Amino acid sequence: MRELIDLLEIKDPSFIKNMTMKELKELATQIRNFLIESLSKTGGHLSSNLGVVEITIAMYYVFDPEKDKFLFDVGHQSYVHKILTGRAKEFQSLRKFGGLSGYINKKESKYDIWESGHSSTTISAMAGMLIAQPEDKVVSLIGDSSIMNGVAFEGLNFLGSQNKLSPIIILNDNKMSISKSVGALSKALSRLRGTKLWRGLKRFLIFIFPNFICNFFHQLKRGIKGLIQQDNIFEDMGFDYYGPIKGNDLRSCIKALNRVKKNTGPVLIHILTQKGKGYLPSELDKEGDFHGVEPFDIQTGKPLKEPKLNQHSYSEIVANYLLHKRNEQSFFVVNPAMKIGAKMQKFAELYPSDFYDVGIAEEHAADMAAGMALCGKRVVLLYYSTFSQRAYDQILNDIARQNLPVIIGIDRAGVVGEDGPTHQGIYDISMFQSMPNMMIAMPKDPQDLIGIFNYAFTHDGPIVIRYPRKTVDIYFNTLDYTSILYPSYETLVEGQHLCVISYGPDIIRILKLVQEYNLNVSVVDARYIRPLDRAFLKRAFTKFSTLLVIEQVIRSGSLYQMIVDYANQQSSPIKVKSISFQPDLILPHGKIEEVLNEYGLSDEDILNAIKGQL
Repeated sequence: MRELIDLLEIKDPSFIKNMTMKELKELATQIRNFLIESLSKTGGHLSSNLGVVEITIAMYYVFDPEKDKFLFDVGHQSYVHKILTGRAKEFQSLRKFGGLSGYINKKESKYDIWESGHSSTTISAMAGMLIAQPEDKVVSLIGDSSIMNGVAFEGLNFLGSQNKLSPIIILNDNKMSISKSVGALSKALSRLRGTKLWRGLKRFLIFIFPNFICNFFHQLKRGIKGLIQQDNIFEDMGFDYYGPIKGNDLRSCIKALNRVKKNTGPVLIHILTQKGKGYLPSELDKEGDFHGVEPFDIQTGKPLKEPKLNQHSYSEIVANYLLHKRNEQSFFVVNPAMKIGAKMQKFAELYPSDFYDVGIAEEHAADMAAGMALCGKRVVLLYYSTFSQRAYDQILNDIARQNLPVIIGIDRAGVVGEDGPTHQGIYDISMFQSMPNMMIAMPKDPQDLIGIFNYAFTHDGPIVIRYPRKTVDIYFNTLDYTSILYPSYETLVEGQHLCVISYGPDIIRILKLVQEYNLNVSVVDARYIRPLDRAFLKRAFTKFSTLLVIEQVIRSGSLYQMIVDYANQQSSPIKVKSISFQPDLILPHGKIEEVLNEYGLSDEDILNAIKGQL
């Protein structure tokens, strides 16, 4: 019996091939304990990774990672993969600036094949890989909620018709995305799972019979079933379906993968796993609280840093506002698998007929909201900034072009921190600015957020309201829920030598810098980014020689660019300067302050820029 593997000393996954079943099970226990211990200190995606320990080990045991390709959909369930490919020693830097990414990152390892920060992309990617190199083995591990997305189904539709290609799709069915899976396909998967008695009988038969007999009965079952019924959606789409398999049992996973390894056509393995397996608080979590965690106490499962009673995120503030507003008037709320992240649990509980979580289906959410608005109903469509990008065409053509009164809440706007490049909210202004009829706003504080939302409920057209991934000290009962902020800029302080324009919470730190250093400049809150406050800008063009526009977005399509265009239209000689991000810049993961400091938007950078213009 060999000694336990030192996870920190792993250099590549070759060691797995020579391990016994008992050693593999001990390895799974080691990895699970390591993840719990490590993530309790750093935070990260906990429950999803605890659920895929056995299947990931089985993938490395059965296939050859030196030539076979492993795709993880979504990339946040790749922590076990990172450990097996020699990165356990870097986990103390997980999601920290300059440290280990929480997602697949091709710069980190040759084993990181597909950078999947968003869900449902790997099936189409594997189609391209297999067409380019049909002799390869490509394996995609995809969650039950990710496979419900339309992009995934487009890939399934294509691959199911390609009998000469041999994709291997592992469907990780844990009945959860971030929170509980929703929709008709979720119910279809429930039917495929069958009863516990039937699943137990199947596992027993697979255990006692060798592979060639199991394969014979599998094909016989398909033939008989095809004569009398067709109720397996994956078989109907052209996939050889295996399952359901007990996904937290190593022996079952290895046997299933060995059975399909030599398949010459499309195959889908349906595995049942327990999200959060091995850590009781995570196993018992049905709401999604342990999907992504901050550092926590292992004994209790509670965060090490408990928020103060009066400390609330902008997501909470929006959710609280919508509860107040719902007491006054009826409206719908639509969101794609964001009920927990958007803090909408209470709204959903109190008004279940007005709240719709449509799952990971951003495009569908936009068109559904458009349909509601077209029938004269008020609707609030909630996205994270990064996820709204997936619905560009639907928002453009079906909401903006038709000038429908949809209120689009854009959470996590600006730099978002630890989730990194695929989740940075720095592109949405450029996206929405390209759309007709679209109004764009961002409040500097919770009170302005309420004022802008109240205006949005009176606005006869589409409006985007951005808010950051940020917490503030606020008591809800101190807010004025009747205030309305109409479209205009607000001059927060008057000065003579320079006009600084910004929006969102950045305007507050700019104001503090100007007051602290007694700078003779005007500070203007462009809380309505689009349309421009042309009356203010015409006055500013005659009063100042320079405007300095500061914003946490890419420069292309930014407020800065809109002001430059307007200055050119007015033939104004004014100089317009910008502090923002270059269009070709890819922001890394790390704390928000660290990213801002590194890329020119720290307090010091802003202060030096203002002084430089003076």
